[in-house]
Amino acid sequence: MTTITPESLPRHELLGLHARVAADTDQSRVGIAGRVVDETMQTVVLRTASGVSQVPKKGATFEFRLTDEAAAPDNGVGTAFKPAGGETRQTTGESVAYVTVDGGRLLSRPERRSENGVDSKWR
Repeated sequence: MTTITPESLPRHELLGLHARVAADTDQSRVGIAGRVVDETMQTVVLRTASGVSQVPKKGATFEFRLTDEAAAPDNGVGTAFKPAGGETRQTTGESVAYVTVDGGRLLSRPERRSENGVDSKWR
């Protein structure tokens, strides 16, 4: 298994990652946060404190939390070391990076996205 980095995150499995809706065309979805428990071609399903929320990828911007070596300080463009809310977080000695991804980059079947990457629009 390869390490998830901010640059490679859109090509990896998202299940189990902590995610937050940082922006959305539907303002009622902004701020929804939880663990990714399922993903379809069009949606990301998050288990939140109040239940399960299914968020359409199109029109959304997601903030994923990566820990350990994926959060090394020399990460490239698109990496934020603070969540959008501005507070800094440190978890029991782990390095943490917050990676912002446009949901449009995730629009494909998860297994196809991880096999082929996201560089090509045509499958």
